[in-house]
Amino acid sequence: MMSQAMTIERLGQFGAAWACEDLDALMGLVTDDCVYLASVGPEPGTTYRGCDQVRRGFAAMLAYDRGRERHEGTVVVAGDRGFAEWSFTETTTDGGRRMIRGCDLFEFRDGRISRKDAYRKVLGTVPGIAGRDRRDGVTATSSATSGSPVTAVAAAPAEEARDHFRQRLAHETDPADVWKAIQTGTVDFVLVDCRPRASYDKAHLPGAVSLPVREIDPAQVAALPQGLLVTYCWGPSCNAATKGAYRLATLGRQVKELIGGLEYWIREGRPVEGRRPVARGEGKPSDWGLVS
Repeated sequence: MMSQAMTIERLGQFGAAWACEDLDALMGLVTDDCVYLASVGPEPGTTYRGCDQVRRGFAAMLAYDRGRERHEGTVVVAGDRGFAEWSFTETTTDGGRRMIRGCDLFEFRDGRISRKDAYRKVLGTVPGIAGRDRRDGVTATSSATSGSPVTAVAAAPAEEARDHFRQRLAHETDPADVWKAIQTGTVDFVLVDCRPRASYDKAHLPGAVSLPVREIDPAQVAALPQGLLVTYCWGPSCNAATKGAYRLATLGRQVKELIGGLEYWIREGRPVEGRRPVARGEGKPSDWGLVS
């Protein structure tokens, strides 16, 4: 059977469905494994994969732009790729008009959209610019700030902030939450110590397994219990937990990183397991918190 091809008219239907916020029509034009890279959010831009996520992503972006006037632009289809230009106009709080321009880069399969990658430009005055002058062909700027340094860069819209912090919580946990799970007997994850084994032997989190980051390979990962893995190392000055999380995720495991690591676990007074062999008064900086 010959595959259906994407056409300009069919891609135009997608733009029309977007303009009238018809989610069902939009989803009828994408593949089941579609990937949507939104024009706002972390990364930058939030990535949605699969029908359920893409539907939520479309709904979020439609809500984000609600109240703005949408205008369609040039639409091009070239085989299994295409792009579409679009713009929005909106009324600003001071009664002025502002334009937002953007484009979508598409990939197609069997007449439907398998990937939508969105980009946008916001046309307007850069906040905090009081004046400009030219020196040797270079634009020099001076900024006049009002308010505190905290608000010198405007805060993100609430929806964008929500997506950003949800992404962080999807990738991180902290000592307090891990300790609460241990205390309440609700541990549904495996702690993975990514430091060298000698460091693990000195002190480690209760119940943690030792898997130095350099030893992470398919065989070692296959031997780990199933479920969520939580990596940690010494502390914020160490990135072995980050490297370990990356390798574990690359090998197909769900993983979070324990922010603060062993250092902040000890700072918060949590118990550790291990030999703790350093006598008081004989410790080095690397033995902080491990003195018996």
